[in-house]
Amino acid sequence: MTPSGIAGSARGRLAVLGTGLIGGSVGLRARAAGYETIGIDCDRSHAESARKRGAFDRTAEDETEVEADLLLLAIPVDATVDRLRRYAQFPPRAGTILDVGSVKAPILRAAAGLSNFVGTHPMAGSEKSGPEAAYAELFDGRTWVYDPSARSPHREHVLELIEALGGRPVGIEAQEHDRIVALTSHMPLLLSVELASYLSARLGEPGVRALSGSGLASMTRLAGSSWEMWRSILLENAAPVAQEVRSIATILLGLADDLDRRDVTELAGTFELAASVSQRLAANRLPYADR
Repeated sequence: MTPSGIAGSARGRLAVLGTGLIGGSVGLRARAAGYETIGIDCDRSHAESARKRGAFDRTAEDETEVEADLLLLAIPVDATVDRLRRYAQFPPRAGTILDVGSVKAPILRAAAGLSNFVGTHPMAGSEKSGPEAAYAELFDGRTWVYDPSARSPHREHVLELIEALGGRPVGIEAQEHDRIVALTSHMPLLLSVELASYLSARLGEPGVRALSGSGLASMTRLAGSSWEMWRSILLENAAPVAQEVRSIATILLGLADDLDRRDVTELAGTFELAASVSQRLAANRLPYADR
């Protein structure tokens, strides 16, 4: 099967396993781009909610119920690994299979026996979850990592889909991807979580909540993320994430020393460097986060 290989759709039939934020956003944009879309979810209420929002032409409870040109797995990392191991023995009726997991090495290991699999990861998301949070423009202009070693023609089919969804495909090897996102995604999430956890014991103090402004809300936004989703991500990428956490803990202790010494030179240098980095990263800020 190839894209457009199934009659009734301009680009082909796309089945999406998982109809939450990412799966629903894929469905909304893909359907608008000319794909026939099928939302698959064991939670029928999730699937129906996504369908009613316009993400899917129809829904199913299991991927064995459908035939598709592309099957996209938008489920947690551990569930993706389990599914791919199962597919090695009981392949779904899909021409090309891809995932959107935030950790790539364990997923690619699980898919080693599947010649039609392409590992991917869109660098877009939100602390919100569920089909109600889905947003058709979520991937616009965002880097969408794919496994450059994936086989043709499946790699090309996936690149076509990524571009149709508004993403910017970038080929990065799995181990390198996991090392980088430990720094750029997983460690920042944990900083937000730990800051919110630290504040939890202080919110009852007089004036603390009244004097908590938008800056603190921005810093703790990611702390609202789903543990169900992040559990397998953090456990599968634990070693590089732990290394980044230890590194930044050392830097924070150094900052405390600078404050104790009233070291204006060091503090000013830190602020200047941070401001330049903030400006360089400004283009990567998701407008979705401010909706």
